[in-house]
Amino acid sequence: MTAVRKGIQESVLPRNIMPRSAEEALQLGATYIGGGTDIMPLLKHRVRNDGNLVFLKDVSDLKGIREEDGFLSLGAGETLSDIENNALIREKWPAVAEAASVTASPQIRNIGTVGGNVMQDRRCIYFNQGVLWRSNFGLCFKTGGTLCMQIPNSKVCRAIYYSDMATALLVYDAEAEYLEEGVLHRVPLQELIGRHIRANGLACSKHLPVLIRRFFVPEAPGDERSAFYKYSMRSTIDFPLINFAVRCGTDARPAKLIAGAVSVEPVELNETAEKWNEGAVTDDALQAVCEAELKKKALLIKEALIGPNNKREMFRLVRMLFPLRHPD
Repeated sequence: MTAVRKGIQESVLPRNIMPRSAEEALQLGATYIGGGTDIMPLLKHRVRNDGNLVFLKDVSDLKGIREEDGFLSLGAGETLSDIENNALIREKWPAVAEAASVTASPQIRNIGTVGGNVMQDRRCIYFNQGVLWRSNFGLCFKTGGTLCMQIPNSKVCRAIYYSDMATALLVYDAEAEYLEEGVLHRVPLQELIGRHIRANGLACSKHLPVLIRRFFVPEAPGDERSAFYKYSMRSTIDFPLINFAVRCGTDARPAKLIAGAVSVEPVELNETAEKWNEGAVTDDALQAVCEAELKKKALLIKEALIGPNNKREMFRLVRMLFPLRHPD
């Protein structure tokens, strides 16, 4: 079905399936598509070569935003616009609403889903190109080879994961509910993202055969403050150069900080959170710990319009979240 020649993937046209329920959507070897805003350009450029495409737009099981047993129950098929404008989310889980509001353009937010944003492809400037451009290079991990074009001595793909929604959901300890081989699972979202990251760093045909149904976000303590911050070249239109989500520590649970777009998966800043929880620490001291931890944990590569050294200079932007430590 597929031939790979000098970075060019050729295939027959995929079969499109449009189910009405999650059970009907389960197809062996299928690629599940929410809004399609992430995968369609990759199919157009023949970066990806997927077979059966299962479009989830009409699957009602994947919709709905409600409180349920102490959790926010968030359907994976909810659009970013619906999340951005939902009063419940804006009040109790503001980082999730803020992340949705600055992802891509308004047109894409009207179509793109939270499930698709979390399960998006990792990218680098060698992979995310048209077929003719890539034909001048050898095959990288994601196009069926055994080489990382960015870091030639790397044994794994170093393409970066740019999801805004994942960063925000992780700061609240979200869980994911998904179907795999007909069995319903519910696991910490970090676990599912880890599996996705490993599979997505292999040839494009290697993807998780899972259908995400819902995300469950624990209810935040009433006195907890949280926020999301993103920096990109053109405001919300572009993928983040870097993003942060933070929750302040309370008596109910400790502080937590997540940084995105700096590695193959979101980075939890444990050392910074521990310093944050000490309370009696200056912002300058907190900033120093945060920058040092980011430099240690970030796996930066060359990106469009910015190099690793320039991006390291952006680590200080996390300071914009520190006012959360000082309630009005």
